[in-house]
Amino acid sequence: MTPPDIDTWLFAAYALLLAMVAWGFDAMAKRASHRAAAWRTGDFVYHPDHDAWKCPEDQWLWPTSFDPNNRVMRYRAKPTICNHCPVKHDCTTSSHGREISRQVDPWPFSEAGRFHRGIACAVAGLAILMPLAQAVAKQSPADVLVSLIAALTVALICAPLFKHLWTNKVEPPAHLPHRTAQEESVAAAIDKYSTRWGVGSARKDSDSR
Repeated sequence: MTPPDIDTWLFAAYALLLAMVAWGFDAMAKRASHRAAAWRTGDFVYHPDHDAWKCPEDQWLWPTSFDPNNRVMRYRAKPTICNHCPVKHDCTTSSHGREISRQVDPWPFSEAGRFHRGIACAVAGLAILMPLAQAVAKQSPADVLVSLIAALTVALICAPLFKHLWTNKVEPPAHLPHRTAQEESVAAAIDKYSTRWGVGSARKDSDSR
């Protein structure tokens, strides 16, 4: 049996290099996503056992709604506490309390995560197809063997990148209202109007009668 052609070895090596590029790109995107989330939350600490955040002033932010489009939970502090906080001007300009959002699904189920994972999967798929195409082109036993081993190795290395395609998302909480970002802004505007003009209190008075 004749030894494999030099092109076959080059294709195999380049496929392995592309596999490493796919993993490196995914890792950088994941790190950037986590850094962005840490920047948004600042010194706030999430407590999974309570499903709540605690601010640097030891006040709690409790879940208020779930955004089904962006797959995020929204948490908000009590306005009565935030509005009298000595560091409010460094924290939020809202009179309804500081709000924080959290992705309920792990990486890469966010919109940005799926986009970057899709690019990584495309690169990984190319890395798998390259040695297979070389095997079809050469057709000699040695070239086919090396190409198939390279394709199988790359497929095993990159398999975890495709895992999210058949992994179920986290079930959203049923006890909280489901609101998109637009619906949340409308609800906040209604709440602000009711608080300012007394619509809410007037409605309560009429209901009590």
